[in-house]
Amino acid sequence: MTGHEVERRALLTPVLLLLLAERQGHGYELVQRLGAFGCADADQAHVYRLLRGMESSGEVISHWHASESGPARRVYAITQQGAMNLALWFVRLGELHGTLHLFLERYVQLEDVGGRAGRGGQGPGTGARAPDRAPAPDHMRRMRK
Repeated sequence: MTGHEVERRALLTPVLLLLLAERQGHGYELVQRLGAFGCADADQAHVYRLLRGMESSGEVISHWHASESGPARRVYAITQQGAMNLALWFVRLGELHGTLHLFLERYVQLEDVGGRAGRGGQGPGTGARAPDRAPAPDHMRRMRK
């Protein structure tokens, strides 16, 4: 598992709480709704384990809903405890947002992000631009404006 995948997995709990605060849902539907958060490839088994753990900790409750066309489905809903934990996640992620925003602002201001320090004084923080450096990608140029 890559670092990027680990970071995304760490955010599944608050995202699931948010999705359930918006409306209740069954496991497969929740996995589908995770796609809007860049988690379209979330492991279904991991999501179900998270939901069971969240139910054990009192953040969500579930009940079986009979379907006219197909098997019964376990439908999850957020509890008061889950709503309180979601509010805590909101605060924590808001603080993280500020840190990430500062990081991104400072990153786009670097002249040389290739880490070529030691090559004739060229490198981050020197203001020198390496002659063989490729132009910044479009998204980085837009951020610098």
